[in-house]
Amino acid sequence: MRLSTVILITYFVCEVLTSSPVIVLPPFLKLNEQNVITIVNEKSVKSVVQIDHGGEKTNKEIQGDVQMISFHTSSSQPTAHIMIKVDGKIELNTNIPVRPDLFNVHIHIDKTIYRKSETVHVRILPLTHSGSIYRGDLSICLVNGKGFVESSTLRTRKVDETNSMIIEQLEIPSHTFFGDWVVKVQPVEIGSKRSDDLLTFGKVFQVQDYDLPNYRLYGFLTDSSNLDDTKITIEAK
Repeated sequence: MRLSTVILITYFVCEVLTSSPVIVLPPFLKLNEQNVITIVNEKSVKSVVQIDHGGEKTNKEIQGDVQMISFHTSSSQPTAHIMIKVDGKIELNTNIPVRPDLFNVHIHIDKTIYRKSETVHVRILPLTHSGSIYRGDLSICLVNGKGFVESSTLRTRKVDETNSMIIEQLEIPSHTFFGDWVVKVQPVEIGSKRSDDLLTFGKVFQVQDYDLPNYRLYGFLTDSSNLDDTKITIEAK
């Protein structure tokens, strides 16, 4: 009885003193890029990392106390399943989101109020989480005052290696709805069937049926015998 108690106490002390490995995961996996998972152990052990992303399977074994696993993701599925075994014990079994590395999109337009049939001049600056230029394909379009995408304005563009932004012209249809419109930008990987607020960016403007006001011109002539000293002042009111 006393020997069994000593063995049991020794087992629990060993369990307490043996700490779990530290597994460092990114907040999401970057689509179409290399991703890294880091595992830190107290001693050199064998780890097995299994990743399943839309049928793309990664199965890697690595030995050591500090282990780094690099892998590529390219499937359109929004999540990947990751299971990590360290020294034969499952330490992680979870799903992690997969999305393009797009942090923010700055959208600039030439004015805030347009009439139908006018052209919206757009400049787009997409940035990654590290602050560099995002060079993946982007879907660009106008969303009308009723919330529908104007299909004639749908574009797919990306920042090429020689530029730092996208410059585009989007024409407002002649037969259209008035109200608040949006220049909408999102990665093409999202598609039209699912929505991701973290990856959808917009710039609001108005479409109105307005006319420029009439101006009245007033002219004032200051006469002089010297032609070079004669002045004409024009005021618009």
